[in-house]
Amino acid sequence: MNKKILIIDDDRELRDFLQQAFSAAGFQTETADRGSIGMRKLLTEEYHLVLIDINMPEISGPNICRALRKHDSTSELPVVMLTSVFYSPEQVTEAKNDYGVTAFLLKPFTGGDLQNLLEGIFAADGTIKKKIQEGIQTISEYTIPLQLQQLYREKATGLLHLQRGDAKKVIYIKDGYPIFSRSNVLSECLGRMLVKEGVITQVDCDQSVDRSKESGRLQGTVLIEMGLLTPQETHAALVRQVTEKLLSTFAWRSGTYQFVSRKDFKKNIIKIKLTPAALIRQGINRYWVPKQLDDFLYPFGGDYLMQARNPLYRFQDIELGKRGEAIFKDCRGTKTMQQVLQQYPLSRREVQKILAALIISEMLERSMEPIKGVVDDTVDGAETEIIDTKLRRKILDDYKRIIDSDYFEALGLSRQCGTGEARKAYYRLAKEYHPDRFLGNDLSSEMSIKINEMFNYITQAYTVLSDKDACAGYLDELVSGTRKSIDINQVIEAETSYQEGRALLQVRRFKAAAKLLQRAIELSPEESEYMTYFAWAQFKSDPEKVYIQNQAMEVLLASRELNPSFDLTHLYLGHVYHALQKDRQAEKSFEMAVQANPDCTEALRELRLINLRREQVPHSKGMFKKFMKKKD
Repeated sequence: MNKKILIIDDDRELRDFLQQAFSAAGFQTETADRGSIGMRKLLTEEYHLVLIDINMPEISGPNICRALRKHDSTSELPVVMLTSVFYSPEQVTEAKNDYGVTAFLLKPFTGGDLQNLLEGIFAADGTIKKKIQEGIQTISEYTIPLQLQQLYREKATGLLHLQRGDAKKVIYIKDGYPIFSRSNVLSECLGRMLVKEGVITQVDCDQSVDRSKESGRLQGTVLIEMGLLTPQETHAALVRQVTEKLLSTFAWRSGTYQFVSRKDFKKNIIKIKLTPAALIRQGINRYWVPKQLDDFLYPFGGDYLMQARNPLYRFQDIELGKRGEAIFKDCRGTKTMQQVLQQYPLSRREVQKILAALIISEMLERSMEPIKGVVDDTVDGAETEIIDTKLRRKILDDYKRIIDSDYFEALGLSRQCGTGEARKAYYRLAKEYHPDRFLGNDLSSEMSIKINEMFNYITQAYTVLSDKDACAGYLDELVSGTRKSIDINQVIEAETSYQEGRALLQVRRFKAAAKLLQRAIELSPEESEYMTYFAWAQFKSDPEKVYIQNQAMEVLLASRELNPSFDLTHLYLGHVYHALQKDRQAEKSFEMAVQANPDCTEALRELRLINLRREQVPHSKGMFKKFMKKKD
């Protein structure tokens, strides 16, 4: 698109909003806070559109517009006047004749108003109009990190399509988190990446590609078969590959992007374990050049930096390191960005990268004035112990305690608490239950929903208790007997049925287990683990009947869609496919079980048996043959 826009307005928040909106739309965008600065830019640089506040200090918007019309280089430049005063059609016509304004944008305006404005201004440019209408936008200097943060903020689910020349990438976004990526860039294939890392040779890579094409198996599986990688090493390499595909886009300065919303993904994918904030931090640290850092941070040099007041942003998992943690802790609203940078003269670039990542991920807020009376809300010791069944039990116990409590009880406060106490209690719980802290634990959809419900509930509790009038009204409701009552007996009953069903599975009482697990599904129909164990119990209760096999397959496929990272779903599906004599699908499912969990020994054993059967056929490749020999 390569169109350049200048915004002249003394309202900092409005300038930032417009700059982010136009930059996200693929335009090069600059700002000026005074009319004189804006005029100087317009007369010395080339722009395709300028937005000017009608009431500007030093030089008013109309006078700027009149001056532009007197210069040959800017006489035809589209000028949009920003105003909160309604302009009738007659006034618009008069303004156009008097000082040459092209259009008015009335405050407050929406994103749709901006899109209509761009379509109207650039109507003659068919390519731009088509891209705007289709949602295809141009990549600029800061597009990728800003877009990732916007999708995180919106909790979006869908596909982010990126293209630069012949290179095409698709980033899978789930509830605001990037979880997978695809690419047609040859150098980003698994084998090429491993060659670059020195893990395998180019000869090994070529052989694995040939075998993969010949057999139709995944390249990672072939590399294991060739004895070049263990399952654990393959899994780690796949995660690195997905991450690198995404991070490399931070180096893109041109191209197009488009986000297409979707409800969910049905394909089996290897999920990366990084939060958007961590990806933004890594991408900026690796790919942003000095000029890019200087240009991005320059407008914020005189702003006072403070930690975000919204815990959703403040407690993101960003992997700052010791220096980054110290810088973040030091941002309390009492120092400008320039003062922070001056504290680190020998590592200025490193600190710039840290600040850029913190600002884009919204972990830092900016203020034109220093913040007085800073309260230390730093929370220590709120890390969550992440240990499989213990974590599940903790989530359920805390869910029952919090959701079934009133707002005071949920935050652990007395009804005479003050605002400061409420804030500290909220920040402690918000950090403990921030969704980012559970991202790498492969929680089922049901557990993830509970985490989000707890986080949202304690946020709502603090919102009410920190407002004097709202808190008084809430107290009146509690005293009068009208209080929040959420029946979670159903949730607890579902979990109890699930645990009892699993215990019966272990002693091979399959029919009784299936009955209990079916009850768990009836109570919590979106819990993938309940579905997986129910399908397996159902299948084992009568594994010779075809209709039982098909029912189990359907349930396992539905469970796989809900949580493709659960290895037992793939393992059990492989067994069911084998019973249905769908050997190719069975082998694929066992491969996916190993990808989801490299320590899934049963899936490895099944793949070895498949390999042994294949060895009986002349000229067979022998799946996992070399790997198993090496292991022995």
